[in-house]
Amino acid sequence: MTSIHTPTDPPRRLLGLWAHPDDESYLSAGLMDRVVRAGGQVTVVTLTDGEAGFPEDDPRSAEELRRLRRSELRAALGVYGVDDVRFLGIPDGGLSTAPEPPLVDALEAVVREVRPDVVVTFGPDGITGHDDHTTTSRLAGEAWRRVGHGELWHAAKTDGWLARWRELHDRLGVWMTEEPTGVREDEIALLLDLAPAEIERKRAALAAHGSQSDIVAAAMGEATYRRWIDQETFRLPLAAGVLR
Repeated sequence: MTSIHTPTDPPRRLLGLWAHPDDESYLSAGLMDRVVRAGGQVTVVTLTDGEAGFPEDDPRSAEELRRLRRSELRAALGVYGVDDVRFLGIPDGGLSTAPEPPLVDALEAVVREVRPDVVVTFGPDGITGHDDHTTTSRLAGEAWRRVGHGELWHAAKTDGWLARWRELHDRLGVWMTEEPTGVREDEIALLLDLAPAEIERKRAALAAHGSQSDIVAAAMGEATYRRWIDQETFRLPLAAGVLR
């Protein structure tokens, strides 16, 4: 396994482009933590507000749910002292049908402004195949290519991680869509095994996303949940921007 950046040499400017609030914490909280603690800067953009991530019988309005998810995201990022968070406000579940040019333009403008060393987002598989995830990957990749600055990292799950947790995933029905796509360990550019203090901060960030994380943590049990979140994995895209 190779690494383009060691865990002690994080990027100075990190830009996360994500589909929903809590994507950033599940997939890159430890990375954000290391950037901030090394004196770097983090910006997070969420394309939707995640208002569809509730039971159909939830009595609150869509606007109330959007406000809740935005508040949770701000609180989660506050664990790390990150306050540069931006919302595009596309309807949750509607990214694949939204007009793409203005979204790419908006993301390009953020990339040009922030000038990140690394843009982190989903790979073309969206990890779970979720339409919002795969669309975010495509939009983010196009915005990054237009600017031509810094590196693009795709959050990923390794085959080994999926094998380790498959029984739990099957038993609890963790994924809203399909089982995540795994990648071989030798395809990984950076793997972070989080230290206990980093897990503690990541757990605090996920607790801030309580409307989404509480039920998962309760179903797994706290000790198991903490082990489940203790690793983050990133790969580089191929030149064509697609997975092997």
